[in-house]
Amino acid sequence: MALEHLIFPSGELGANTALFWCDRTREGVLVDPGGEPDEIFDLLLSNGVSLVTIVLTHAHIDNIAAVGRLREDTSCGVALHREDWPLWEAIEEQCRELRMPVPDLPEIDEALCEGVPVLFGRERLDVMHLPGHSPGHCGFLADELSLCLVGDACFSSAAGRCDLWRGDETRQEKTLDRIQRFPAHWTLLPGHGPSFSSADVPRSRRLRSTNF
Repeated sequence: MALEHLIFPSGELGANTALFWCDRTREGVLVDPGGEPDEIFDLLLSNGVSLVTIVLTHAHIDNIAAVGRLREDTSCGVALHREDWPLWEAIEEQCRELRMPVPDLPEIDEALCEGVPVLFGRERLDVMHLPGHSPGHCGFLADELSLCLVGDACFSSAAGRCDLWRGDETRQEKTLDRIQRFPAHWTLLPGHGPSFSSADVPRSRRLRSTNF
């Protein structure tokens, strides 16, 4: 039994999107589909993956633009931490400020919660609540791969910004403390750009990213 995965950029802002699936059941989970739903759907088909759930690190437009189409095409569930549901509902405001088209978004099916894993086939992703960039920002841990998707909480050369909707600098500092405590051999994948390790966090947290 093995956890298979692919990581690729999607959408106008190049969000790092991840597809995980169980090699026995072919059931899968998709993280942060930022755009290009047709290409992502083709990727599901070419790998024989049955999409169970879309899980989201947070509800900024660059991470969720393809959710509606993929939900329509696959009938999968959609999961987001409850503290980010107001951001989901304020999608028109986000798009207006960024001058981006407003996507059709479905209802959220499930509230992500730290301590409650995301299950698919015989595999799992563990949820880590990492607030600061947004109130309900989450990371996803694949222990088998020593991989954590940290979203926009931290990047390879800067920490995530907190000056957007309902960002919180105090919570962000606590989140960065948690990320910095990861074992050095773990790969940390941000919402944009290259991966890094916990050894890079002390340097990164001196700066705030301009990424959305």
